[in-house]
Amino acid sequence: MDRYLRLGIVFFVIIVGFIVPVFSQSSTVLRVSLPPVMGAVPIALAHNWGLFAKHGVDVQVVGLSDNQARSLALMAGNIDAMVCDLTTAVLLYTSGTKIVITSTAYTPAQTGSLALLSQSYFHINSIPDLLSKTQPGSTLKSIAITPMSNIEYDLDALMHHLGYKINPDKDYSYWYDLLQVATFLSLGSVYAAVLPEPYITYISNYPSVMKNSHLVHLSDFAGIDLLPSVVVFRRDFVTAHPDLVMRFYAAYREAVTRINSSTKDELIALGINEAITLFFPGLNKDAIPPGIMDSFTIPRFALPGMVSTAQFADVIAWVNAKRYTWKHPTYEELTTNRFVK
Repeated sequence: MDRYLRLGIVFFVIIVGFIVPVFSQSSTVLRVSLPPVMGAVPIALAHNWGLFAKHGVDVQVVGLSDNQARSLALMAGNIDAMVCDLTTAVLLYTSGTKIVITSTAYTPAQTGSLALLSQSYFHINSIPDLLSKTQPGSTLKSIAITPMSNIEYDLDALMHHLGYKINPDKDYSYWYDLLQVATFLSLGSVYAAVLPEPYITYISNYPSVMKNSHLVHLSDFAGIDLLPSVVVFRRDFVTAHPDLVMRFYAAYREAVTRINSSTKDELIALGINEAITLFFPGLNKDAIPPGIMDSFTIPRFALPGMVSTAQFADVIAWVNAKRYTWKHPTYEELTTNRFVK
């Protein structure tokens, strides 16, 4: 089987294996889009376990790995809510999309859950080695990241913390699809990338492209206040259906409690066949390399809560400093505590 396809299958199984779209005839369907990241897991499992139906919410779950496509779908009204980066939510709002952040989704741990990575055959053993690889105008940049994202924010903070001056035009290459970034790093098509778990563990354990090669951890993010992913709704949906959103969160909280009391094997076993059916029709779970799931750790999930005011202020300052926007929305404009306990 084509290696790229194998990589894609397993990445989706790990994170969004629990997502199965259900097309309902109900008059009010809540359409939620999820990316292939940890923040998607509670909503995906709530759907798989029938918890939304139990709480009287008709949910259609849509898996999208492309951040830009997911944002455009929300802007166009093709979905009602999504899990996304805090930075994405701020930029959507400042671009004129009427949304509200209803809660946090997942906050990665500072050490181990996010890392700057390279392949050993590039002989890059430090950040200075990495930054010396390219020059302005080069077609191959040093670090592959998703743009205007939590990852870019966190990487900027890490580089500043470590004393490195970054030139984004020289040092960063931008990719809208995290799955694609992970695949290209695994194939050795980029010098380095910043990836979250479970991509780190997966690439570390997948058979190498080159014999005896291995993944080099150039840095973790110890000391960096990592940003959370968040749940955002179109504001018109929240205004029209507040009770439905309240019941959505009742199911969400129940899913988090159930996840934290389940075993890894139970959680993974739920979604393998569904993921392949959704994203790779015609294939089966034999496409997943034997034993590849053994090294993964399912994190403990926190109940949905509020974004911290300090992190919100830092993101606003960052998007303005990067000139991604000139607007300064207030915390009260963009968030609500109506649905968290």
